[in-house]
Amino acid sequence: MALLRPIAENFFKFDFLIIILAIATGFLYWACLKSCQDLRRILLPKGNLALGNKTKDQLIGHFEFYLDPAGEQAILDRRQKMNSLYVLFLNVCAIFPLMGLLGTVISLIPMVEAMQTALFFDALTSTFWGIVFAILFKGLNGFLQAQVEENIDLVNTYLVRMDAMEARHAVQEELVNLDE
Repeated sequence: MALLRPIAENFFKFDFLIIILAIATGFLYWACLKSCQDLRRILLPKGNLALGNKTKDQLIGHFEFYLDPAGEQAILDRRQKMNSLYVLFLNVCAIFPLMGLLGTVISLIPMVEAMQTALFFDALTSTFWGIVFAILFKGLNGFLQAQVEENIDLVNTYLVRMDAMEARHAVQEELVNLDE
C-alpha cells in the first residue's frame, strides 16, 4: 500500500503526460496492427477452390484486381501506410524511458533547493511510469514487428512475381508477333 499511495498522489503531475502518451501509443499500436492484418488479407486471401464456384469466383476477382496495376498500387500504398505507422510506433515507444527520466529530473531540481522527500517520490513515480510503459510497449513491439516483417517479405515476393509475369507476357507477345 505504501507504494500505491505516492503513485496515486502524483498521477496528475508529470505522470499524467506519460499516461496520455501511453494511451496514444495504444491507439497507434492498434492502427498498425489493423494495417498489418489488412495487408495480410490482401496478400494471403482466404478461400478454397474445392468449396465451389462462389469461393472460386471471389478468389478470381481478388487476384484479377491485385494483378492489375491499380491493385499493385493499392498494395504498395498499404505497405507504405503500415511501415509509417510501425516506424512511428517504434519511435514513440523509445520516448517512455526518456519521459520517465525527464519527470525524475523535473522533480529533483526543486528538491535540491527545498530538500523535500515528497519531491523525491514525484521523481520516482514518473520514472516508474516511464519504465512500465517502455516494458509494455516493447513487448507489444515484438509481436507487431514479426507481422510487419512478414508482410514486407510477402509484398516483395508479390512484386517479384508481378515482374516475372510481365516479363513472361512480353515474351509471349513477341512470339505471337513473330508468328504473324
